Amino acid sequence: MPSKPLHRPSILDIARDAGVSPATVSRAFNRPGLLRPDTLQRIERVARESGFRPNRVGSSLRSGSTRTIGMALPTLCNPVFAECFEGAEAWAHDHGYSIMVTTTGYDLPREAAAVRSLLDHQVEGVLLAVANAARSATLRELAHEGLPYVLVYNESPSHPCVSVDNMAAARDMVRWLASEGHTRIALVTGPLAASDRARRRLQGARACARELGLPPPVHLCMPSHTAADAGLLRQALGERLAPTALFCSNDLLAASVIAELRALGLRVPDDLSVCGFDGMHFAALMVPPLTTVEQPSRDIGATACAQLLALLHGESPVSSRLPHRLITGRTVAAASSYPAE
Repeated sequence: MPSKPLHRPSILDIARDAGVSPATVSRAFNRPGLLRPDTLQRIERVARESGFRPNRVGSSLRSGSTRTIGMALPTLCNPVFAECFEGAEAWAHDHGYSIMVTTTGYDLPREAAAVRSLLDHQVEGVLLAVANAARSATLRELAHEGLPYVLVYNESPSHPCVSVDNMAAARDMVRWLASEGHTRIALVTGPLAASDRARRRLQGARACARELGLPPPVHLCMPSHTAADAGLLRQALGERLAPTALFCSNDLLAASVIAELRALGLRVPDDLSVCGFDGMHFAALMVPPLTTVEQPSRDIGATACAQLLALLHGESPVSSRLPHRLITGRTVAAASSYPAE
């Protein structure tokens, strides 16, 4: 026998039981920040006890607003981008929005396809990290569509963005390495065409070396942004004036470099110093703890989301540079502790 359909409580039912107007219930699920905490908690309790679920699709059709923003990141396997998403998602949720996230794999065709998919889903704005903000066809397409967007991690004078000062952060690391006696420094990155952040870190490191009168840092370009190539490391370390410190453009790459060095029979920092960039939580749990530049990824996501929502409400675009911090772990030793050439 067919079962009797369950009664699904409506917004009118929730309003009656919570002692508020239907408009107040609507605000509780769409713009909760507008309500007093006690009112919001009462509505949420009544909705939870009755099994009420707001009809987001119907609401979107009626209002012409999806209250959804898109987010396109290179990967979520890297905790940096996952933390950025969490910061953005928490801010969006607190202001009645949802986030649809997609990944691009550091690949330009995938980047373009991912953003087009977000557009097809009628997102109201986009948070994204692109390969090269100065030459991005994706950003040109968003501008052509008239869709608000804010960059995360990219730095740009022409587009709204939230990031750290990558060149200044790299300068700080190289200056500190120099204070530890390191004059032969190598920058280890992935392909620069896929990350203008890595390129700016390399530029900052080279600029600092010039200021300090050091030899130009060697650039070791790995095939991947997060995995070291043992052959390239072996070749670089086999040179007569081999580097004494490897500055990696992100923490995952630094962890991979340390693992490959161990496989080559080298100890960090006893035989070679290694440092990273990002300040991911796992870096402090490594043995020894990783020396790195910390950038506030969760705050980058939250700040970018706040700026995107401001754009959606008609405010002018702005950009923000958040502070970085040098974390002196124990993967760097004084250069004087190494045997002379």
